[in-house]
Amino acid sequence: MTALAPDEAARELVRSDLASTLFVEAGAGSGKTTALVDRVVELVGRGEAELKSIAAITFTEKAGAELRDRLRQELNKQSTEAGKGSFAAVLFEKAIGQLDGAAIGTLHSFAQRILMENPVEAGLPPRLEVLDEVSSDVAFERRWQAFRDVLLSDPDLERSILLLLATGVKPEALRVLAETFEDNWDLVRDHVPPSAPEPPSVGHLFRVALSSIDDVCARTSECDGWDSLCERLEELAAFAERLRGCADEVDLVEQAKQDAPSFKASNCGQAPNWQDKKSVVADIRLVGERIDEVIDIVGQAAVRHIASVMRAFTMQAAGERRVSGELAFHDLLVLARSLLRDPEHGPAVRSGLHDRYRRLLLDEFQDTDPIQVELAVRIAAADPRSDAAGTGSWDEVELAPGHLFFVGDPKQSIYRFRRADITMFMAARERFGSVGGQLVQLTANFRSCGPVIDWVNDTFGELIGDGDPAGGVASQPPYVGLDAVRDVPPVGPCVSVVGRQVLDGLNADGVRELEAAAVAQTVARVIDEGWSVGDGDDGWREAKLGDITILVPTRMSLPFLESALRTAGIAYRAESSSLVYVTQAVRDLLMTLRAVDDPTDHLRIVSALRTPLFACGDDDLFRFKRERGGHWGFTSDQPETVPVDDPVRIGLEYLRSLHDVRQWTPPSELLELIARDRRAFEIGFAEGRPRDVWRRLRFVIDQAREWSESTGGSLRQYLDWVERQSHEGARVAEAVLPETDDDAVRIMTIHAAKGLQFPVTIVSGMSTGASSRRAAAEVVFREGHEPGYRFGNKVVTDEFVEWIPIDEQMSAHERIRLLYVACTRAQDHLVVSLHRKARKSEPAADKRTNAELRVAGMA
Repeated sequence: MTALAPDEAARELVRSDLASTLFVEAGAGSGKTTALVDRVVELVGRGEAELKSIAAITFTEKAGAELRDRLRQELNKQSTEAGKGSFAAVLFEKAIGQLDGAAIGTLHSFAQRILMENPVEAGLPPRLEVLDEVSSDVAFERRWQAFRDVLLSDPDLERSILLLLATGVKPEALRVLAETFEDNWDLVRDHVPPSAPEPPSVGHLFRVALSSIDDVCARTSECDGWDSLCERLEELAAFAERLRGCADEVDLVEQAKQDAPSFKASNCGQAPNWQDKKSVVADIRLVGERIDEVIDIVGQAAVRHIASVMRAFTMQAAGERRVSGELAFHDLLVLARSLLRDPEHGPAVRSGLHDRYRRLLLDEFQDTDPIQVELAVRIAAADPRSDAAGTGSWDEVELAPGHLFFVGDPKQSIYRFRRADITMFMAARERFGSVGGQLVQLTANFRSCGPVIDWVNDTFGELIGDGDPAGGVASQPPYVGLDAVRDVPPVGPCVSVVGRQVLDGLNADGVRELEAAAVAQTVARVIDEGWSVGDGDDGWREAKLGDITILVPTRMSLPFLESALRTAGIAYRAESSSLVYVTQAVRDLLMTLRAVDDPTDHLRIVSALRTPLFACGDDDLFRFKRERGGHWGFTSDQPETVPVDDPVRIGLEYLRSLHDVRQWTPPSELLELIARDRRAFEIGFAEGRPRDVWRRLRFVIDQAREWSESTGGSLRQYLDWVERQSHEGARVAEAVLPETDDDAVRIMTIHAAKGLQFPVTIVSGMSTGASSRRAAAEVVFREGHEPGYRFGNKVVTDEFVEWIPIDEQMSAHERIRLLYVACTRAQDHLVVSLHRKARKSEPAADKRTNAELRVAGMA
């Protein structure tokens, strides 16, 4: 007899309590999909709801397909067990017939259903087209190029743009700002004012600052003699004269920002020489603060003025998509919510949806856009026609009993950049799990063996504890322990840690190189020692390379892992599409394409020649340039001193041949030509992993073909698009599927590994801290506040400054949850790498995280 799970009572409640609103917290590996399937089958089997009246919302299309397949299997099973012709069998057979048309899929697909069923009420044409990721990006690029010309030629904006650029902000930041507005246009509509004043008079603002410089410079008379503090005052006086000589206010801001002397003078001069050196130093510092304050006032005003104009651009684009019926993914959510809120059509639409979808089940609730809860609550309202159901706050709407079911794990909330809001999750848990429903916790873990779960509970019980509000914002849920039910593998440690020491004297790359070597050694040890992994009902078997997965938080450590694994002769494959673009074979291919595009970029031309695609060694390059007098530009003929059989000359002539046809040859065809002519697929044999190299190259070429079909764009536009796709955190990428019979170590990002499990999991790359590289423009939207803007360290608005402490704390908490997700992917063996370098300074949030890791026994 199979033993019951430790939380069987909770699972039975999920299956059988169909009349209550349930909020289920399901820990990692607890079988959320199984619990959800059991509830759906029970609803169908009891005749409570037909499958066509059930909507199950998942996070990804892959999860939706898996849920649909699991339901089909279980319905078939239940139909057979009920006996042909029985009442239950009839219900199950009917549900099987409705399965293909059932509302089982992502939140976006459900929103699309709502709009397609009510296009007139939503103000949409009858035929809708949903743009995929590539098409949406291309459509934005076209709009931006047109708007950029308008932006730069608008006399009303000229002053604000020039002043903003004078503060040091790069023009590319304006594009990033527009892209951020596009992705959050509903928040832009609600929070960005439609108008804002121009920056105040710069000359007037600087008069006070210049006067203060004159005052402090006059204090030179207080010095008995002459020293370095007097020299500093002379520098300030010269600086003031340069400012007074500026031709216009833009030049004035630029000079003040880029040509300012140091305002730190504590180490200048000798105290005995001065009547009161401390006050002079303080006055100099105060002058610097006043200069910075003036630039800050100008920069913030310029940003707000430009943002108000960009708001109009953003809203116009959203309106055009609505009229044409060509919607982006985010449009689906916002327009569906607007339809349910609409005072004229909303009551009838909500009532119709309430009657049609009698049960709403929300899976992975911690990871989805907050709009999801609004859609669900307004449909599941006890009185969907009431004003409260349409315009009231979602947390005040009374629900029809049993109409709504939530399941998720707040400890796995790691998609904040996709608008997932842990604060909203915790508010929904309070509202629907305590006040208006019942909280159920699933704690049995069917994925990992006992020692792994014990270690996870000990470690994250310390790290997460009872939760921790960030600046009054709930940002970390309390930790709920897991209960293991799997056996311990007979061979190999269940949990091991490598790299406990703090490495001093190494930079980040040095740490990554050392860590990669340790990871490769660990992989070799797993195979050499024959660690045991589960083999289904057959018990245990020795681990193969394909049983081992290396998880990394970002792509930064991938080149080092690749090098270490190749050196150790270990087969590997990168499975996240975000990693594919930074693998060596793909980098070589794209480097060649960049050289083809721009014959003036000699660095990229030389870099392309040095790849295996051209195999020009440094000796070849030196001989070509120094001894034979060749030149890197391939659009003109080489001198006669360069032989026709010179390998560098041959490579440059090939680049020229592609450059000549680039304007009428799609990027995908150029990639195929390079891959074929330069033997990119054959070079894969040199890596010892030809099929993995082929898979990566095919993926990139196929994506380029899709891009070309969607856009018909130029090579330069394609390379710009590739650059944006390669940005860290640009999107959530699911795993790129490998050949099923390919035995190799898998490398993927933690985000791509969400929902998966691996016999042997190695968590790497967590030790060097979060990337310090920031976007050119950042925007934060907070309820009740105007947006906060940050343009690097050039311009930061007051609203963003207020948000920084909360953001740092939330980021630290999310980093802990990222590690939790990685560790709970392990089935039989977990290896955690803790290599980290000593840092002179690090953010307080990271310091606290590392301290807690040490307390928990991880370092």
